[in-house]
Amino acid sequence: CRMKLGLERDKKIILFLSAIRYAKGPDILVKAIPEIKKNVPEAQLILAGKGVMKTEIEQLIDRLGISSSIATPGFIKEADKPLYYKSADIFVLPSREDCLPLVILESMSSGVPIVATKVGGIPEIVQHGETGLLVPPNDPHALATAIVYLLTNENIRKHIANKARNIVKNYSWEKITEQTEKLYRELVNG
Repeated sequence: CRMKLGLERDKKIILFLSAIRYAKGPDILVKAIPEIKKNVPEAQLILAGKGVMKTEIEQLIDRLGISSSIATPGFIKEADKPLYYKSADIFVLPSREDCLPLVILESMSSGVPIVATKVGGIPEIVQHGETGLLVPPNDPHALATAIVYLLTNENIRKHIANKARNIVKNYSWEKITEQTEKLYRELVNG
């Protein structure tokens, strides 16, 4: 998978796959990269997506002098997403605000451990230390610390990925239909 994306096999791949806009916090992740690189020199960020902050993010990357550590492929087609998830060591979504982002469920079902923020509906599915790691929003240092922790602890990455994959099964259409039918039966039967 990594070869198809032009990624080196020995890199630790951090994936951000979302809209490049303020609410999703891509700038927080970019600001965390220098600290991550100090601890994990082989770390490489794939900042995938498009949005209104694209130019601002590119300028921030240049200002921090980290362009060699970040790939910005732009918008990723639905059909290509699995390739990116399979190439990633971890998935990061540092949202300032969010409901229940689909990319979290996609990452979990792909077996990619998650670092996300404690906002909106994210803590309802990402249980800290079990199905991912949660950090406060707007905190590049806390984000970097969590990312470094996962990148340097392979056993914990695997444990979190396996738990997350099992939890996300509860969010399949079949499971949701089954739960809805059960609720209707309970309402009808009193």
